[in-house]
Amino acid sequence: MNNPNETERARNAGLCLRWRDASGRMRAVSPESLRRLLAVVESSGGPPGPGLPAMVVTMAGRPTPLCLPRGEQATTFRLTLENGDTQEGPLRQFRGQTALPALGVRGYHRLEIGGHATTLAVAPAACPPISTLVDGEGGRPWALGVQTYGLRMPGDGGIGHFGSVATLARLAARRGADALAISPAHAMFAARAEQYSPYSPSSRLFLNVLLADPLAVFDTATVHAAMQKNGRAYVDALKRLEDAPLINWPEATSHRYRLLRRLYEERIMPAPPAELAAFRTAGGTALEQHAIFETLHGYFTTNGARGGDWRRWPAAMRQPASPEVARFAAEFAREVNFHVFVQWLAAKSLALACNAARGSGMRIGVIADMAVGIDPTGSECWARQQEFLVGASIGAPPDALSPLGQDWGLTTFSPAGLRATGYRAFIETLRAGFAHGGGLRIDHVMALERLWVIPQGGSSAEGAYLSFPVRDLMPLVALEAERAHGVVIGEDLGTVTPAFRRAAQRHGIMGMNVLFFERAPGGAFRPPATWSLNAAAFTTTHDLPTVAGWWQGVDIDWREKLGQVVPGTDAASLCDGREKDRTALWSALNAASGVKTPSEKPPPTPAGARPVVDGAIGFVASTACPLTVVPVEDMLGLPEQPNLPGTTSGHPNWQRRYPGMTATLLSGADARRRINRLRTGRGHA
Repeated sequence: MNNPNETERARNAGLCLRWRDASGRMRAVSPESLRRLLAVVESSGGPPGPGLPAMVVTMAGRPTPLCLPRGEQATTFRLTLENGDTQEGPLRQFRGQTALPALGVRGYHRLEIGGHATTLAVAPAACPPISTLVDGEGGRPWALGVQTYGLRMPGDGGIGHFGSVATLARLAARRGADALAISPAHAMFAARAEQYSPYSPSSRLFLNVLLADPLAVFDTATVHAAMQKNGRAYVDALKRLEDAPLINWPEATSHRYRLLRRLYEERIMPAPPAELAAFRTAGGTALEQHAIFETLHGYFTTNGARGGDWRRWPAAMRQPASPEVARFAAEFAREVNFHVFVQWLAAKSLALACNAARGSGMRIGVIADMAVGIDPTGSECWARQQEFLVGASIGAPPDALSPLGQDWGLTTFSPAGLRATGYRAFIETLRAGFAHGGGLRIDHVMALERLWVIPQGGSSAEGAYLSFPVRDLMPLVALEAERAHGVVIGEDLGTVTPAFRRAAQRHGIMGMNVLFFERAPGGAFRPPATWSLNAAAFTTTHDLPTVAGWWQGVDIDWREKLGQVVPGTDAASLCDGREKDRTALWSALNAASGVKTPSEKPPPTPAGARPVVDGAIGFVASTACPLTVVPVEDMLGLPEQPNLPGTTSGHPNWQRRYPGMTATLLSGADARRRINRLRTGRGHA
């Protein structure tokens, strides 16, 4: 960049001018890319106001340096705590800077200095460790991981729901599980059934209403009667959708909404119950705006050429607080009310599932999943345009696996917008994730420090890294986790700096140790005792092959079929490499189980994969990690993975359903044997 002023502005905005590629070579961001990104980053949040920032984040027991306005000579402070108590005292000098003395009361307090006021967030040093959430008896905790939509229940219409989660939680708890890690349950688009990836939400503040269980509010007879009133063809279609191995999202979504609308019209209107009214009041402006957005989005998706991107709507409809939006909401009040109703039904369903988990004896409960970003055309960006980078998307720079880079079609928080609003959007997103469960998995946790951002319409290679206020965000994660009594897992796979890992460890954010990646430099699998004490152990994840699929090379077959073999290699070399990896894994499994005379390596067949899956589960169970998570796919020995990254067609991403009903999912001989291996490895009696 030739303009020194633009260079300085880019640095001040947190844009990195250079980045290191997968080969270790330093690359410069082009001047044009920086200009375009700078325009987006600077347009959100607004300039900082006079006085103190909107929020000051500190940690309990430590002095808090303050950036007072130039010339400010204040010497005392006044603190109004959340409980109404007040504290007053003198400011002090700390490392040559005016500072608050160390404070011990954690929470969000009102700080007044001179004529200025702000919110002071006093955080604990770290998130609650698992050891404080589980007692010393009963062995070390373990969890099942599940794709909620894939669960089956009679009458579910082809999409799994939170009622299934409750059933599975009870079953898993009876077998000794302490947690159930579920796929993201964020709000999607009622009028965009073709968008169903749980990691591409409209809003992370609300829930995917397709996962709501009608039985959370209505009795079985009422729900059955509503189905019957939709006609014989409807009932037959539901049965067909329920029996299918894959979810037909457009058709199943249409049928689910028909049921929800009939229940709403016949059982809720015209006199909503007091519980629904209270939910609406508690949801406040955010809930109201989400319901209005859903109504607007449905209207413009089906009327005229404006479509579902709110940025193309009439100017007045792009502003949530405009009189025109208010008039629209009044005119379509019945539809707005419907979208409030389905959010209530979803929230009640999830709360019942989480209560079922804890009530059945799980010491942790349900662990929710927080996606890394949101769809820029969605509800949250429409409602909070200054708090998100609406004109940019996030992804990853070019590397060996993705030579063109990755554009996830999502956007993220604006660093300036976060600071200007006292981290409101970030805190509320955390609270939504912790609302009912016992923990939260944060997808792509490196986003707390930096993200690859791409100007709208540009290629992934035209992006740059954008820095985020990690020194404030990590303590806020710890504060919200403490208030929710929940554990935190950060998805830290891929390129993560050592400094970030150290910071995450200090703040009690567990990483992820995944079997396939825990390798020594020579390729050998690391022994269980050497796995991290600050990570959860996984056999696999939703983006990776299942153990059975990996052993059989199913993922390689898919890559070859879809033309996704990395340039410079071929399927034959991948198969050769996988065979070496099989030998290494089988050796590690034998060594970990104490076998003196290793048995012959099983063949890469379905039958041969069975003992490998058994051994892998026992292996991760015996690691030093404080929590072990085994996906249901591995518990059942399934060969297919939920998602194949880098594909939008060809592979049935986010469509697979589990074989058999949820009530019997863990009853088979293979599942029972693997649960016993898991329990033994975790020290359960």
